[in-house]
Amino acid sequence: MNNLAVIYDLDETILPASAVPDDTFNSLFEAIRNANDGTLDEDKLEEALKAMRRLSVDVVAADYGFSDAMNEAAKDALLHTKYELELSTYDDFPVIRTIPGKRYLVTTGVPNLQQAKVDSLFTQDDFDGVFVDDIYQESRVGKKGLFKQIAEDAGISATQVWIVGDNPNAEIKAGNELGMNTVHIARPGVKPSNLAKYQVQTFEELKTLIEKHNI
Repeated sequence: MNNLAVIYDLDETILPASAVPDDTFNSLFEAIRNANDGTLDEDKLEEALKAMRRLSVDVVAADYGFSDAMNEAAKDALLHTKYELELSTYDDFPVIRTIPGKRYLVTTGVPNLQQAKVDSLFTQDDFDGVFVDDIYQESRVGKKGLFKQIAEDAGISATQVWIVGDNPNAEIKAGNELGMNTVHIARPGVKPSNLAKYQVQTFEELKTLIEKHNI
């Protein structure tokens, strides 16, 4: 079905956060700790660092009130670390190859880290397009802008686009604002959300849902 597009998030949608080795973030966490200088107490700082395993740095920084020095240290560490990863998807990932429509991946973060994840997990045939919502890009359009761009380039309407992800405040919110079909996927440990139009727990359920609405 060339008149249908399914746009997937990466972290906690296709890739379990637990699959990323702890030492991947050593340089980032060390840089933030060194720049903290009393901005956050020890417990709050560790809570913030833990949150970075599933949320992008800019979101965590805003939520926890990072100082300018902490933000700059995080940016420098992220942009100057070379990532070489060996990762595994959730077991049901192969199912997406059988779901109707074109497949796209849109993930938020810094390109070098997100691209390292992509290179470790996927082949060229897995997606029709891969996009990184670069948190440090000056002309950043965010996931909403990327979703709109994908639909326009594919020549399809918002109602022909399905957005699949775990974050109600990111891809789900963006998809809702564009009038797209939003699907919250509640992987183990992820709290279900009714902010999306639909809710699933697996890609098998997603396939059934999309096929049911596109007969």
